[in-house]
Amino acid sequence: MNDLQLAILVYIIGMMAADFIILYYLLRRSIVNKKAIFFVSSVLLYMSVEAVDIAYILFSHGNILIEPFSLIIASIPIVISTIMKNVVTRWREDKTSALTLALTIVADEIAMGYAYSEAFGPHINPIIDSVSNIAFGVMMLADSLFFLALSPRKIEELALFTFSASMAFMPNIFFTFSAYTELVGSLIASVIMIVNIITLYLIESRKLTFNAQLLSISLGFFDFVMMLSLSIYATSKDLYTISIGMIASMLWYFTLVLYRFKDIKIKIGLKYPLMFVIFINFAELTMGFGESVLGFRVTNNLWMPSTHMSKMHIMNMAGMHTLMWSPTTNHWWWIFPTDPWSMTLMGYKQAIMATHNILFAGFWASYMLIMMTTMMPFYVVMMGAEMSYLVYERFKTAKNSNVKRWAIAILVGIPLFVWLLPYYTPTYIFGMSGMLSHINPAFAPTLLSFGLSLLAIAIASTLFGRRAYCNLVCMSAHMWTNIYYDQFKPKKSAKLWDYLKWVSLGIMILVFVYSSLIFMGIAKNPSIGKLQIPLFDFYGMFTLNYIWWFFFFLTPVFGTYACARQGWCGFGNFAGLFNKLLFKIRADSIDTCRNCKTVNCETGCPVKIPIRSDVLSKGYTNRISCVGCGDCVEACPYENLEIVDIRNVFKSGKARTS
Repeated sequence: MNDLQLAILVYIIGMMAADFIILYYLLRRSIVNKKAIFFVSSVLLYMSVEAVDIAYILFSHGNILIEPFSLIIASIPIVISTIMKNVVTRWREDKTSALTLALTIVADEIAMGYAYSEAFGPHINPIIDSVSNIAFGVMMLADSLFFLALSPRKIEELALFTFSASMAFMPNIFFTFSAYTELVGSLIASVIMIVNIITLYLIESRKLTFNAQLLSISLGFFDFVMMLSLSIYATSKDLYTISIGMIASMLWYFTLVLYRFKDIKIKIGLKYPLMFVIFINFAELTMGFGESVLGFRVTNNLWMPSTHMSKMHIMNMAGMHTLMWSPTTNHWWWIFPTDPWSMTLMGYKQAIMATHNILFAGFWASYMLIMMTTMMPFYVVMMGAEMSYLVYERFKTAKNSNVKRWAIAILVGIPLFVWLLPYYTPTYIFGMSGMLSHINPAFAPTLLSFGLSLLAIAIASTLFGRRAYCNLVCMSAHMWTNIYYDQFKPKKSAKLWDYLKWVSLGIMILVFVYSSLIFMGIAKNPSIGKLQIPLFDFYGMFTLNYIWWFFFFLTPVFGTYACARQGWCGFGNFAGLFNKLLFKIRADSIDTCRNCKTVNCETGCPVKIPIRSDVLSKGYTNRISCVGCGDCVEACPYENLEIVDIRNVFKSGKARTS
C-alpha cells in the first residue's frame, strides 16, 4: 500500500465517521428546521464529490477542472434551502426531507466505494467499481450495525438489519478475491437472508398495519431482486445487474430507515399475502438456484476467468458431463451435486432436438429449472431452516399436547426424511430417488429399495395414519404446518376433489407397476419424439417438485394442503388408504358434537373434511384425505376430539393391565 492509497483509506474512514456523527445527532432529534436537512445533505454531498474528485484526479489522472462543477452539483440542496420557507418539521415524517437525506447517503456510499476502487480496484466502470469492492461491503455492514444500535428492539428493525447486512457479503463484493472467497461470502449472505425471510414471515403473521405490510412485501421484493441478481451473476458472472440491484436495494433500505410511513391498521384481504408469498417464493427459488450454480462451479473449479472461456467450447462429452455432476473427489458434492442451469439448458436443447416443438421444449425447460432447483440440497436445507422455525412458532402457540408433540416430530423429520434419507440413500421417499446416482451408482434405486420404501410408508401410515407421510416425511406438509401458512385454510371444498384423488391414485399405481416392469427389464421408459422420459423419477419430481411449487407459491389462492384437499398427490392418497386401519379423529362425546354451535373443527380443518357429520354417524372420522395435522383437535372449544393411532392401543393395553 503506497502513500496515496493510505490517504484515500484514511479519507474514507473519516467520511464514515463524519456520516455517523451527523446521523446520530439527526436521529436523536425528531423535530428540526427543514432547512437544516438540506444543509446537512449538502455537507454530505461535499464530502462525497471530494472523495470522487480526489480519487479521479490522483489515480485516473483526471482534469482538475472537474472540481468546480462537482461542487456546484453538491451545492444544490443548500441553494434550495435558501429559497424555501423556514419551517420546523418532524423530518422523518416529511417525505421531502427524509428522501433527500436517503438519496444523499446512497450517493455518499457510492462515492466512497468509487474512491476505494480507484485506489485498489477493480477498474471496470464507475457503477461496478463503486459497488463491487470490499470497502462497500464494510460500509453496508457498518450502516446496518449503526442503525440497529440506535433503533428500538423490534422485529421490524431486525428485518431491516438482516436485509442490509446480507448485501455486505454478496459475491461481487469479493470479486477481486478468490472464487472460494466469493462462494463463502455468498453463503454468508444467504444465511443472513434466510434469517431476514423468517423475520418477514413473523411480521406478516403478527402485524396488521400498513407499515408492517409495506416493510415485509417490499423487502420480500428486494430480496428477490438481489437473489435474481445473484443467479445472473452465478450463470454469467455479470456484474452490471448485481451492482444495479444492490444500489436499488440500498436506496430502499435507507428510505425505510429514515422515513416513517403512516402506521394505520388495514384490512389484509388477499392481495397483501399473495404479493408477499409470491415475492418470497421467487426470492427463495432464485437463492436456491443461484447458490447451487455458484457453489457447483466454484467447488468444481469451473469458475474460470473469461480469458479461459474458450476451453469450455472445445470440451468433449465427458467434459460436459463434468459440467453437470460433481465428481466424488469434490468434498462439497453433498450440498452442490449438480449445476441446475447446465441441466436446464441441456434439457431444453434435448427437447428441441427430439421433438422440434418449441412449446414442449419451453415446458420441459421450465420443468427442469424448477425441478433441479427445488431438489438441490442447498434449497432443501434453506427451506427446511425457514420452515423449521415457523413450525417451532406453531409449537409454542399450540395448546394441545398431542399437537405439540407432533410439531416436535416434524422438526426432527425435516432433516431426516426431507434431506438425509431421500438424497443419500436409494429410497423413493419424497420422489428424490437416485438423484445422486450419477455421482455414485450405490445411490441408484432398485426394485428392492423401491418396494421397501413403499412398505415403510405403508407400515408407518398404518400405525400413525397418513400424517406419517404427509405430515412428517413430505416437505410440502412442513411448508404448510406452521404459524404463518395456517391462516390460508380454504373456506370450503368441492365434491370434484373426491373424484380427483382416485384418478391421481390410479395414475400413481399405473406408474409404479410400469416402473417395476422397467426395473425388471420387461419394459422401457416412454419417449416423446426422441426424448426418453425416465418415468420413475419423472413422476415423483413432476408431482412433488414442479406441480407442488406452483401450488405452494399460490397458497393464498388455493389454500393449505391443496395436495390433499384437491387430491392431485398420488403418494398422499396411497398413504391415506391406511387411515382406515388404526388412525382416526375420535370424539369423546357424540352429544357434545351434536349440540355444538361453532363447528370450529371443520373451520380449522385445512382439508375441509365434514368432521361433524362423520362423528355423528360413527363417532369418529378417518377419511383418506385427512393429513392428521391436529388442527381440528386444537380448534375444538370443548376439547372433545382426540387423535387415535397405535399409541392408543398400547395405552388401552396398559389400562387393562392395571
